[in-house]
Amino acid sequence: MNNLPAGARGSPGRAGGGRRARGDGAGISIRRRAALLLSATRLYAFPASVVPILLGSVYARHLRGVFLPGHFILALAAGMLFHTAANLLNDYYDYRYGVDREGALGGSGFLVAGTMTPRQFALGAWACLAAGTLIGLYFVCRYGAPIFALGAAGLLGAVFYTATPCGLKYHALGEPLVFLTMGVGMVLGGWMTQGAPASARACAAGLPVSFLVAAILQANDVRDIRSDRLSGVRTASVLLGARGARRVYYLLLASAYASLAGLAALRIVPPASLLAALSLPLAWRLCTRFRGFTEGEGGRLGMAPHETAVLHLVFGLLMTAGIAAAGAGGPGGGGP
Repeated sequence: MNNLPAGARGSPGRAGGGRRARGDGAGISIRRRAALLLSATRLYAFPASVVPILLGSVYARHLRGVFLPGHFILALAAGMLFHTAANLLNDYYDYRYGVDREGALGGSGFLVAGTMTPRQFALGAWACLAAGTLIGLYFVCRYGAPIFALGAAGLLGAVFYTATPCGLKYHALGEPLVFLTMGVGMVLGGWMTQGAPASARACAAGLPVSFLVAAILQANDVRDIRSDRLSGVRTASVLLGARGARRVYYLLLASAYASLAGLAALRIVPPASLLAALSLPLAWRLCTRFRGFTEGEGGRLGMAPHETAVLHLVFGLLMTAGIAAAGAGGPGGGGP
């Protein structure tokens, strides 16, 4: 069985699955190219990597009474570099497979327009992965095999989200992967780079923001159902249809608030973390936007991924502020 989605069966060496780009980026200054590449990384989505690492680091301070600012900055840099690489590779493979094309929703549009070349995107992605890996090696030297395993999982997730032979995004596994790598995984990364051992308690504390980071991708996939179906991409939203995909989005948002309430009730996170419930009006507004959405109304949800990212940011910062306000020396002591 062919592992690639429809439109992905052109020669691997040719941009756009055999489609010819309309330009090669020639005549653009290095500074302009750097600015375009930065724009292509989807700056609006960076809180999706900042929030979980911040949460994990502050949670380590809450339970263990220690906060290492230098390690926090390095972990943040590594997480953002891997996130950037994943976004650039996403555009690279979406263009190569024919998912990003004229008239399609999503993507930066730079490859379709010919403003930049696939090679520039690929080089940018691999440079980010290399830089992030170097930072990871520092933490491996400090903390050993557990942090290596976590970093390797993040690296593989960033690459094989879209890269062959896996292309997990194209086989209805995008949301579970994002939940694990950019949710629980990054919270655990923020926790462990503060010198804490791997902990089920820290993973549990990351569940609310994990549901919301998956909701960002779900919002994108619901919006793109028709475009993805035409391209032969089998996201979970394509398989479920508009009605089922909407329900999954609602469920992810509801699970964020329900899991937070459960964690507070079990004293895994302090009661002050319920401050995140102040973001409920944003969640309700998003749910009303999705209500009644049908497959042919992609434009109606054009800003839904951005707005879901804002919800993730506000929720995560409020939850983190509540944990920070509770002070150090909380229950549990960081055990598994």
